[in-house]
Amino acid sequence: MVTPRPGASTRASRQTKTATTRRAIVEAARSLLAESADGHVSLEAVAVAAGVSRVTIYNQVGSRHGLLDAVLTDSAERGGMDQLLAHTKDEPARQACTSVIRRTCCFWAAERSVLRRLTGLAVVDPELARIFDTREGWRRRQLNRLLERLEEAGELTRTGAISRAAILDGFVALTSFQAYDRLGQLAEHPLKATRVLDQMLTGLIG
Repeated sequence: MVTPRPGASTRASRQTKTATTRRAIVEAARSLLAESADGHVSLEAVAVAAGVSRVTIYNQVGSRHGLLDAVLTDSAERGGMDQLLAHTKDEPARQACTSVIRRTCCFWAAERSVLRRLTGLAVVDPELARIFDTREGWRRRQLNRLLERLEEAGELTRTGAISRAAILDGFVALTSFQAYDRLGQLAEHPLKATRVLDQMLTGLIG
């Protein structure tokens, strides 16, 4: 007897179920991370919170670090950080910088509790630190593209002895999560924080 191949509707149903399961796992991990004191969340705890088995988590994300990476990916997609420059193409170069700073500040503010735990954990977890480094490398390249646009528009004056590389380093640093998290009460108001950081960028680029 030949077993019939699953139809398109069956495959779609399986894909939907898989996506729903993954969403439940990521949401459970996010909630537990936000509530944890030090960022240490076990796969067992996530499995219980998500209503799945530990094996299911391994099938979905592969490992604990895979789970943390999935949480970071989900956070980035929620905040539009995976498309950081997408909405700036038609803006003047300097305005595009402001838009990116605003999006970044809003993202840091919304994800602050989770990112605070994960960045703290990355200090003692080399693999998680590597995941963050990869993501920061991507963000650095996006900011470099903004500086290229400023150069093309003649708006990157490089006042004093500040090199192009130093300007990029400064831009990356002042828009980092670590810098944002140290803003204290100002970090609770991302639009106000945007104005402060935007003024700092003006001082940096001349």
